[in-house]
Amino acid sequence: MATLLHRLGRFSLRHRRSVLAVWLVVLIAGAAAALGAQGTFSSTFSIPGMKSQVALDQLEAKLPAAGGTTGQIVVAAPKGKTLAEPDYQKAINAIVDETKPLDKVTTVIAPIPTQSISEDGRIGFIQVMFKGAVTEIPPETQDKIANIAKDHSVDGLQVELGGGAVKQAPAIGSTEGIGVIIALVVLAITFGSMIAAGLPMLTALIGIGVGMTGILTTAAFVDMSDTAPILALMLGLAVGIDYALFIVSKHRDQLRRGMSVDESIPRATGTAGTAVLFAGLTVVIALVGLTVVGIPFLSVMGLGSAATVAIAVLIAVTLVPALLGFAGLKILPKKERAKIAAYVGELRSQEEAVKPNRWIRFVTKRPVAVLALGVIMIGVIAIPAMQLRLGLPNDSTAAPDTTKRKAYDLMAEGFGDGKGNPLIVTVTPDKPLVLDPQTAAGIQAKVQQQIGAELQANPQLADQAENLTKMAVGQAQSTVLLAPYLDKLSSIDNVRSASAVGGAPDGTFFAIQIMPKTGPSDAATETLVHTLRSDLPSLGKDLGAQLEVTGMNVVAIDISQKLADALPVYLAIVVGLALILLLLVFRSILVPLKAVVGFLLTIGASFGAVVAVYQLGWLSAIFGVDTPAPIISFLPVLLIGILFGLSMDYEMFLVSGMRESYAHGATAKNAVIHGFGAGSRVVTAAAIIMISVFAGFILAPDAIIASIGFSLAFGVLVDAFVVRMTLVPAAMYLFDKAAWWLPKWLDKILPNADVEGAALVAKLDQEAAHEDDRELEPV
Repeated sequence: MATLLHRLGRFSLRHRRSVLAVWLVVLIAGAAAALGAQGTFSSTFSIPGMKSQVALDQLEAKLPAAGGTTGQIVVAAPKGKTLAEPDYQKAINAIVDETKPLDKVTTVIAPIPTQSISEDGRIGFIQVMFKGAVTEIPPETQDKIANIAKDHSVDGLQVELGGGAVKQAPAIGSTEGIGVIIALVVLAITFGSMIAAGLPMLTALIGIGVGMTGILTTAAFVDMSDTAPILALMLGLAVGIDYALFIVSKHRDQLRRGMSVDESIPRATGTAGTAVLFAGLTVVIALVGLTVVGIPFLSVMGLGSAATVAIAVLIAVTLVPALLGFAGLKILPKKERAKIAAYVGELRSQEEAVKPNRWIRFVTKRPVAVLALGVIMIGVIAIPAMQLRLGLPNDSTAAPDTTKRKAYDLMAEGFGDGKGNPLIVTVTPDKPLVLDPQTAAGIQAKVQQQIGAELQANPQLADQAENLTKMAVGQAQSTVLLAPYLDKLSSIDNVRSASAVGGAPDGTFFAIQIMPKTGPSDAATETLVHTLRSDLPSLGKDLGAQLEVTGMNVVAIDISQKLADALPVYLAIVVGLALILLLLVFRSILVPLKAVVGFLLTIGASFGAVVAVYQLGWLSAIFGVDTPAPIISFLPVLLIGILFGLSMDYEMFLVSGMRESYAHGATAKNAVIHGFGAGSRVVTAAAIIMISVFAGFILAPDAIIASIGFSLAFGVLVDAFVVRMTLVPAAMYLFDKAAWWLPKWLDKILPNADVEGAALVAKLDQEAAHEDDRELEPV
């Protein structure tokens, strides 16, 4: 592989203008495709085949009005006023009239006293029903609803949108640029040259441009979470900078040792490029491995991010060598350029430029104490992980300044926490439940009389008389038929109310709405769902029906549970993969085991920190956490996959230097010291860049993005500086020669991975020596 990459690097150098042009054409074509495709994203999550999802699909099929997508246009009068005032009624009526004709809108119901207007008359909501799933609502419809709300937010009337009425978009804010600026500063300090600093940044930006346009185009054909492009952006930017950094650093080191530009670029691509390819492949495999969890939205997120990482690798081994060719010796600071000529043809050894730093001497002088202290510190940080609760985002966890969060807060203020997030119990009776004609007619007459009185008191509802009557009659008749069910369900703890939604005309299917006393993110709501699950079978048996609990809250809880169940399996796969990969790379038993233990320490610390800040609310003011809530259910799986790839990168770049030094004759203990010095500078810069990029997302308005950014930034911080650059050298120093022990039978059957490109270097050095010998032969 190193030889192939050496040839690719030489090709890219010689045809650098063509290589640059190809990548720019790909970027422009991708942008054009993305603009033409107009892909959309969704904040809803589902897993086909789950009982709650099956029940929800059945509800939509049997009772479209109850099972379809709904949205709320929440209206609120100023303090001291009510919605009954003429100006507000006029505005509300205009909102209803302008929303009705929009595409995919089936029903619009104005606020009704005692049902959708609060007791004090100040807060109400317009119910908007859409045909199909939320992903089927045209963005144009959501845009028009937003404009309607904005146009009628006059005279103090507050109008906010919730549910399917809100357009979902990737939550990319201005704070993400902070990480890019910090990364550029780190590169400038590391390289002492703006050209050297700007090159990795430029290639990373081109890489994420290509990756993001691909994701935006794909979103037009595949259901995709609005978190997917942000995750790809995070990873693409971070690894794009890092992978370019590794090759540029190798090239600069070779130039300092007297190698020519034309010789150094292909060699750096063949050696450091091989390590980059291996590192990128590790991350890609971990992300593609998310598909084994069997959750579609997570698979799409993993594949999208994996594609972006793969693009970063391709750019590192093609575009980076091309741009290095354009830069020439300007990749070095001016002072160093003047010294280069003195070394041409007289290469200094790598060891000549590597001096052990104070940190590695500190670690190796007291390895036992360092190991014990480091493990204890990480253990303490990991303690909050024992309280980990998983959940999915909802309107209550949205950023405080978003319209859906404001709509939720108004609904909670006017109607209680559970109003906007009811649970649904579907009832499929063993025998059809129908009323006798006389009773049915009596209920219908009574409802019509009530609706007539309602219309007299609220003439603005006149044009909705037919819809209101139909819905009210269905609910009233279902209430009589389901009375035994309603009585039982109403008596369960944490149930505010249980009411009939309606039923199929043939009496074979009904739906009951349960309003919890607590909000969707509250642990008590999850407990209520589990209580219903345990009680409904016996209740259904007693009453002669099959009962299922569903609703978006229940689906979210089930998804979280499925992800929690998949977590140990995925972790086992990742750990097994790490052992195999590191066994191939380092041909050692202890090194892979030590690396896996370090990875598990990193994961524990990352889980503990994110739970402490985002779930328990510790230091919430510092990190801008408005409402502590359960951890996003797919975060732990993502964290394992991404940190696995990154931690293996750092392990390889650090320990490969130790292995190389040991192979060249150094003692095992000295190899730790010299090998650390060879890789620590690049790993330090790479880790700081990663942390900066990820930390730039912590201040994002979206809680999902912020928590992912925080956990990744903290994970890289712990893994790079505590685990890899502290615990690993301490352990390796204690292992001594045993670190490199491998049974002879295993050594014979393992293929040689050679990620350092040692064979390539030996071949090139041998060719250079033969060339020198020919020059010395007498003519």
